[in-house]
Amino acid sequence: MSEEFDSQEQELGLEAASVPLSSDDPQAFGRFVVDSVYRIMKVASIYSVDHNQTRQAMEAFMPAFRQSVAQVEGGAISLTIRGELCSVNGETLRLRRKEQERLNELHGIFKAATIRGIAFEEAMTIDDLVAFLSALNEAGRSGAGMEHVQVPNIVIQHGTPDQSIMEAIAQVNKAMYVAHVYIRALVKVRNMHEHVQQTQSPEVPTGVVRRILQTVSELLADDDFTILGLLPLRLVPPDVSSHSVNTAIYAMLLADRLGLGQQMTAYVGMAVIYQDIDRLVGISVGHRDRDPGLDSHRQFSANLRDVALMLDHVEGDVISTLRVLLTYERGCAFESEVGRPFYRAPRTLHLICRIIDLCRTYDLLIQGLQGYKTRRPDLAIQYVESRAGEVFDPHLTRLLVSTLGLFPIGSTVQLSSGESAVVIRTPSPAADPRRPVVRVLNRRDPMVIDLSDPRFEHIEIARSIDLDESAETNPSQVFLLT
Repeated sequence: MSEEFDSQEQELGLEAASVPLSSDDPQAFGRFVVDSVYRIMKVASIYSVDHNQTRQAMEAFMPAFRQSVAQVEGGAISLTIRGELCSVNGETLRLRRKEQERLNELHGIFKAATIRGIAFEEAMTIDDLVAFLSALNEAGRSGAGMEHVQVPNIVIQHGTPDQSIMEAIAQVNKAMYVAHVYIRALVKVRNMHEHVQQTQSPEVPTGVVRRILQTVSELLADDDFTILGLLPLRLVPPDVSSHSVNTAIYAMLLADRLGLGQQMTAYVGMAVIYQDIDRLVGISVGHRDRDPGLDSHRQFSANLRDVALMLDHVEGDVISTLRVLLTYERGCAFESEVGRPFYRAPRTLHLICRIIDLCRTYDLLIQGLQGYKTRRPDLAIQYVESRAGEVFDPHLTRLLVSTLGLFPIGSTVQLSSGESAVVIRTPSPAADPRRPVVRVLNRRDPMVIDLSDPRFEHIEIARSIDLDESAETNPSQVFLLT
């Protein structure tokens, strides 16, 4: 029977987690608590509470619990669920996808029993845990709640673990949720820039922006490119902060398409954010398409001078390493190996530098910043294509074009039928890049047309167009509501 359970346990993802016994890292500690509670409750739902397998799961949890709770101020470990968010001892957790799925199951168990949180006190025993699980299962079956339940050493927080507003919106219209994520990024980065400009110090909290970019990396990993359609819409007046957010997202897109993991993809985005923070305190940002270029020794001296200014504000983490690297290799050629005085042995310009160089220019073209004339997305694509092999890595340029399409999401176009439309989805890699999915800008018949569908082979894109945002049918509004 034990072997049968072990097999079922692995199939359900209940294998024992590694146990962090210190609460010094609140995120790792919180994930351990969520995983442990999930494991016990899941086993109890498969078997009865007094079953031997449930008992084994609790016995496996208790030693780690005792060692952990002894280090926690207040002598208790609390777990609270509110919608898609979870906090352990007041620390809101950043969960990976599988961990979020487990939390969703816990949310269902808590909701059935009408509780939103629990706290395990240091003196809790296995018998206390058994009594709590029995009452929890009974409350879930009867729907009577747990208001009447009193369990020694376990504090129950009553009430429904309500959905957050954004989770409810996401279930109705995911595009609105994605828009919220993007707009929140714009606001937070602009606030960061204002703080840096006032203090003239790059020391600024970035935790919220890191979590936002982690969410973006998950959207891109799921092939949800809705957010890409928001970038060319210029939802806020173009400036360094909006350019920073957009460049970060484009760079994350290429990192994801190259097969980098979600965590590394988010690191690439944060490297862009920090590069613009450094810009605000006097660290130059290379502009490969416009910089005249210095000889190697003068470029090395300028770069090294800026790196020295950064050293008091960086640590030994991945993002700091990328942050320094972007400054150290600034202005180096991509078409030939970088050698002395930068490196003893010649080496290729780092991939992340090449990605960010390309994405910065593409967004500058869209937003019309730093001396560029504002261009439509398709014309911006044509521009970077024309510079591929000269100032941009041709392989990355092809990847950008194949991912965004010849008519990127958000482009406004005129169809051969005479109607105006907005591109809402790019073609699949195997499809004709000239035939994306569009939504017709017609209030009476706002139909969606997949131009790669044989039924619409008689319709094609005649050209891209500029539309007045004050027109009766606003393409930005149409895209956001599609």
